[in-house]
Amino acid sequence: MSTIRWVLRIRVEDRTGVLARISAVCTYWAISLQLVQNSETEQPGEAAILLGFAASERKAKLLMRHLRRLESVREIVLLPHDEPTLRATTTIQLTDGAHPHCPADVDVHALNAEGRYLLIGSLYSVETCLNELRHRGLLHSAGRALIAL
Repeated sequence: MSTIRWVLRIRVEDRTGVLARISAVCTYWAISLQLVQNSETEQPGEAAILLGFAASERKAKLLMRHLRRLESVREIVLLPHDEPTLRATTTIQLTDGAHPHCPADVDVHALNAEGRYLLIGSLYSVETCLNELRHRGLLHSAGRALIAL
């Protein structure tokens, strides 16, 4: 799991086949998506898609320009990983007996006695915590979700 450096927030009118087209554009530009989420919005027939990935700023802007050209895309915004409106929730499984030590703005909740935890905080801080756990060899697995406020 790589660190997310950029998030694209995309509003689409019709999500039928749009994820396949987005995936094709990302593959063409050799951008590996670390996070893909989509959900309904308050507008009927409209969906919000969040894409998290690691790439240079130049490549991220290039991807945004090409995705903007897709027929069903109504709005697209590129956000850096430290954008305050990006919140992350992550469930992690740690190696035996380990406990996560995260930045102060990350809420850590034990889910069970077997080393599963829920981390809630800014995307930047949660990613910092995951990187530290990975670096120390404590991270067994992780599942992420992202919220763009």
